[in-house]
Order: sequence, then C-alpha cells, then structure tokens
Amino acid sequence: MQWFEPYPLYISIMAFFIFFLSIVLLKKPSNLVRLFLSICLMLSSLFMISTALELYIDDFNAMQWLRNIQQIALFLCPVFLFGFAKEIAEPNAIKNIKYMIYLGAPAVIGIFLIFTNPIHHWMRSSVTTDTIWGLTEITITPTPLGITFIAYLLFLTLLAVFTFIRNMHDLPSHLRNSHLLSSIAILIPLVSLCVLPLLSVKIPGQVALSFSLMSVLLIFIFKRYDFNSIWPVSRHQILESLDEGIMLFGPNYNLLEINQAGYKLLKRWMSYLDEDMIIGQKVDQLFTDERILKGVYQHLSTSFEWKVELAGKYIYLQVNIVPIGYYGRDIMLVVLTDITEKKLIENRLYTLAHYDSLTNICNRHSFIEKYNAMAEHKKFPISFLILDIDHFKQFNDQYGHIVGDQVLKEFAVALTEFFKPAKNYSIVGRIGGEEFGVLLHKDAAQAGEQANLFQQNLTEHSISINGEKQEKITVSIGLTTTNEPISFEQMYKEADKALYQAKRAGRDRVEMINA
Repeated sequence: MQWFEPYPLYISIMAFFIFFLSIVLLKKPSNLVRLFLSICLMLSSLFMISTALELYIDDFNAMQWLRNIQQIALFLCPVFLFGFAKEIAEPNAIKNIKYMIYLGAPAVIGIFLIFTNPIHHWMRSSVTTDTIWGLTEITITPTPLGITFIAYLLFLTLLAVFTFIRNMHDLPSHLRNSHLLSSIAILIPLVSLCVLPLLSVKIPGQVALSFSLMSVLLIFIFKRYDFNSIWPVSRHQILESLDEGIMLFGPNYNLLEINQAGYKLLKRWMSYLDEDMIIGQKVDQLFTDERILKGVYQHLSTSFEWKVELAGKYIYLQVNIVPIGYYGRDIMLVVLTDITEKKLIENRLYTLAHYDSLTNICNRHSFIEKYNAMAEHKKFPISFLILDIDHFKQFNDQYGHIVGDQVLKEFAVALTEFFKPAKNYSIVGRIGGEEFGVLLHKDAAQAGEQANLFQQNLTEHSISINGEKQEKITVSIGLTTTNEPISFEQMYKEADKALYQAKRAGRDRVEMINA
C-alpha cells in the first residue's frame, strides 16, 4: 500500500489535530467538563490513528493488535461522554465521578476480554479481512457476549444524549442549542454504526470517520457556546483580574466557578481547601453564615456586611448575592469584597468623632447624642452627674501637663470601671477639661447612692507620680434627674448648679438639684 493514500492520510491528520486540541483544553481555567471533553478527544484521536495504521499495513497480527487498541477508545469514550454530559447538567464532581466508576466497570471488563479473546474466544467468533477502496481492514463477527457489550456501549451513549435532552427544558435558548448539538454530535458514531451497513456504499474505517466528525462538532460547540461551567479564556482573564471574590452556584447549590480572589478569601478561614477539588462543593460546605445560605437557597438578591474572626482578628467582607438565570433554574452569583481596610478607617474616623482622644471615653458631642437618644426613647428617669476633679490645676502646676493627662486617664478608667454599662445602664463621657459626665437610667435616690459609692471607691485609689509619689484624688459631683424630655442644655445647667454648690460646700461631695 502506498504511504500517501489520501483517506488514511486524512484520518491521521485529523487524529493529530484533535489530539492537539485536547491538550489545549487542559489549560486553565480547568474543571471537570474540560477534563472529560479532553479525554474524549484523546480517545477519539487514539481510535483514529490506530484505524489509519490498520489501513496502512498488511500484517494480519499487527492489524488485530491495532483493532484491539481501537476497542480501548470505543469502550471508554461513552463513559467519559456520559461524565461530560452529567457534569454539564448537574455539576457535582464527587457524585459524577462515582457514577462513571460504576458505569465504566463493565467497559473495563470488556476491554480485558477483548485483549484475552485468543485464549477463550468469548467476544469474537471470527476475525477476517476485507478490502474496500483498495484498503484492507479487519472484519469481526461478535459472539452473543460481544454483542451484549456493544449494546451496553450503545446504552451509555444514549444515556449521555438523554442527560443532555432532559436538561434542555429549563435552559435559555442558546444553551438549549448547545445541548441539542452536543446530542447530535454524540449520536454520530452510533448512527454510522446502525445506518451505513444498511447502505450499498461501503466506507473503510467508517467508525474512525464518524469519530472525527463527532470530535470536530464537540469542539465547535465548546468554542461557540457557554456551558455555565465552561468559560471562554477572555472572561476567565477578566475574572482573575478582579480583586473581588466571584463565585457561581448552580441549581443544585454546588460551586460552578470561582476566581482566584474568591479562592484566596475562602482559603483564609478554610486552609484545608484544595483548589483542584473546590469546584462542585455545596454552598453549605463553604459557608456557615445563615445570611449567605438563606440568600443562595431562597434565591434572594441581598447585600450585607460579614464580620469574620480569624486568629483573634476580624476581617470585614461585603457580601452581594444575585440570582441570574432563567426558567426557575437560577444560578446564584456570590461576590465577596474585602472591606477590612475601609472598615478600619471608618471605625477610626468614628472613634475620632465620638471618643475623647486622651481618655478613650465619649466626647462631649457623643455624650449629648446619647442623652438625646435616651430621652427620645423615653428611658426615664434619667440622672445626669457632672464630676469635676478637685484641685486639678494644682497637678498641672506642680507636676506638669503630662502628669495632669495621666490623672485624667486614670480617673476615666476608674469612672468607667465603676459605672459599667451592663450593670448600671450608664454612659460615661468627658465633657471638657477635668469635667466628666455620667448618664444613669435611675431615679435621684439611686443615682445619689451610686455617686456617693463612687466617691468612697475613689478614696482607695492612688495615682503614681513619676513612678514614685502616690497622690489621692477627690471629685465633686453635681446631680440632677428628670422624668420628662428636656434639652441637654437644661440638664447640664441644673447639674452645673449642683456642682457649684458641692464646690462651695467644701468639695469631695455630692449635691443634687431636680430638673
């Protein structure tokens, strides 16, 4: 036979072309759909090149071995075509791989029986040669057991087609077309096996020819249509350039796609995650936050901030969940944006606006806001204490302002520890200079008792001066109480009068005026 026979040469060229494209498919973005399609194409190219070699050579034994090699592709290709269809219809890596293992077991047994057939003759009753168009090929007559295995392969092929067709109803038109064309492509080898023998025209290596047509059509569909979990390279590059974590969950709430930013975010609190196995994970395997689970499971469009604790620190994420899809089969888009730095800046600005920078308690502005909130919500009675450190100017004059600041800070700590909000429903703030304020949700008698107890507690507290001298501090307190809404200015005016009385009466005491 001439080496330049055009028909075997065509099959060989197509085999190498399809094999090259199968390698290209293994490049990122990688997923099971790409992998299964790539393996199908590799098996098709193996079938085609072994068929071309069978047509080229004349040695009968070598032709038999080449025919056996073809059976590897013929038996395994339907298994991976089913996996390809199943992963597109219902992406679930672990579940679909299990299906393929179960369905592929008979195919592996069939391959073993084919290669050992000369020993037991269970699969082939006769092996002869036939010459078509001047090309010689093997002709096989299968046994009933061989026919059973062939029927099983046809069943797997039809199962892949059924999987595509069953999934078409709930899809948009462009995905329906892709499923329909994929079904047609998978049926090409089956149709050629069933129809061509009925025709008067004989074609050498007709199965290899049908495999080439199937492979070319599947590649076209892959490039032309979007299978949800098969992404064009350009879109993949766009997703990978984003700082936001992008995740797509399918109708069965399993992960269809995730970009690198999303994987890195998940990896921060789930270090055990494997990048190669993350596709197909259920949403509840990746998240525990009820708001995320509710948004995905109930197909809600929602947005919220999510605070996550990591190694004693917190990160803040903006979570946006959006349903996208058609005909009741929503794909859920989950976008995670790391806003930790923004949140820290916001918290810092809030602290600067609402807290005194020296003592870290409420400043005057925040203190007034909290009083107005108490009055607005009618949390009466409200008692207001003004506390003024006695003879504070002497600390500044005698020891300097640094020691004076130390006195203010230690006094603020003592005040906060005594009037604990959880215990006293209190608010503590610095009104200005050495003047502090306390709001209590208590009546005048209870507030007066608390003020006296604080003064007694303060007598047990000493301040260390320059690490050596211990100084005691005392405080004068003016108290007023209201049972109805009045302005803070009025409350302050009445409490200040009481404070003035306390100072005139000798300091280190509590005086009360009802508003």
